[in-house]
Amino acid sequence: MFKLKISNLKEALQLSQNWATHTISLLDPDIENDILREIPVAGKGGKLQRYYFYDLYPKDKDLSLLIFLRGESVMATSEQLQELLALTAPLKSTDKLLVHCHAGVSRSTAVACAVLCQHGLTPSQAVKYVVSIRPQAHPNKYVLTLFDDILGLKGELVVAGTEEIVIFKKKHFTSLFRR
Repeated sequence: MFKLKISNLKEALQLSQNWATHTISLLDPDIENDILREIPVAGKGGKLQRYYFYDLYPKDKDLSLLIFLRGESVMATSEQLQELLALTAPLKSTDKLLVHCHAGVSRSTAVACAVLCQHGLTPSQAVKYVVSIRPQAHPNKYVLTLFDDILGLKGELVVAGTEEIVIFKKKHFTSLFRR
């Protein structure tokens, strides 16, 4: 299995250039107009792919406000996520995959879970692994739903990433404090 890191935008600046062989950047559509900070680029010989969509769920109150303010809604699409999976399908054990979004909590952790499932982990195993390397993980439910459909997981990825994760985190972190 490939090596995996999940990070926020700030951490990704260094990791994409000095660690990753493959970087998946999940960015807000207006990020390049909005900020002066740098956006990660690939290191020498590395591959980087950017996907632009907001960290929203179709029923979010924020979605209506965003459409009102910007005149558009940019949600993740099945086409984007299928393209992403085509990029990650050939990953080998020698590869190092960095997945990042703005905070490293929602979009990136949902994508990481799906890529791990693509490479043979069950949804529960994928979520547990993601939480073990990114304890603050809170996968975006809409992104999980799209991946669940693409990968034919029959709702298991959504359940693992929204319900099982709560139980796992509670058990995992309770056991840490007992030591």
